[in-house]
Amino acid sequence: ENMGAQMVKEVASQANETAGDGTTTATVLAQSIVNEGIKAVTAGMNPMD
Repeated sequence: ENMGAQMVKEVASQANETAGDGTTTATVLAQSIVNEGIKAVTAGMNPMD
């Protein structure tokens, strides 16, 4: 399975377990974090920093 999809699935699951809700919010935030990470790496940032 796609590693990114698995990560988002885990984020949503953890939000549901912790707060009982918020899976959509957690998924949207995770997508935003991934998008910003891609922009940073594309701009030359080391992904391990």
